[in-house]
Amino acid sequence: MSAPTPPPEGPSPGRPLRPERVVGIFVTVVWAALVFAAYGLLAVLLDRDPIELPVGPFYGILALALAALVVYLGIQLTTPSRSPWLGALGTGAAVYLVIVVAAGIVDFALAVAQALSPFVLVASLLAAATVVSVWVVFARRR
Repeated sequence: MSAPTPPPEGPSPGRPLRPERVVGIFVTVVWAALVFAAYGLLAVLLDRDPIELPVGPFYGILALALAALVVYLGIQLTTPSRSPWLGALGTGAAVYLVIVVAAGIVDFALAVAQALSPFVLVASLLAAATVVSVWVVFARRR
């Protein structure tokens, strides 16, 4: 028979736990779900589509996936800071720019339409609120 497997060791003494990395993934997924829900509600209330121009089916998914990466990075960079406001503003602006630049790669008219879209503004505001919310939760733990 083989020797028993030793129990896993806890975190090494010189390396602190970083739960915000895992929490950041889950919160980013929740952000994406909230954005999809907000897009649906806005589409019904405004009686318009989030993307009105004829584009391929993957533009919206790709743009929001890139924006989700920005939200995750915003959470990771803002959580250890003393104040969330600069990180939230930067994350919101970066989400807006990522969606508009991704649209610009597809078509200039799409970039203009996305830059003026309330859907992109809502995604940016939700991204900023997400960063602040995560910062508040982790600030209480300190």
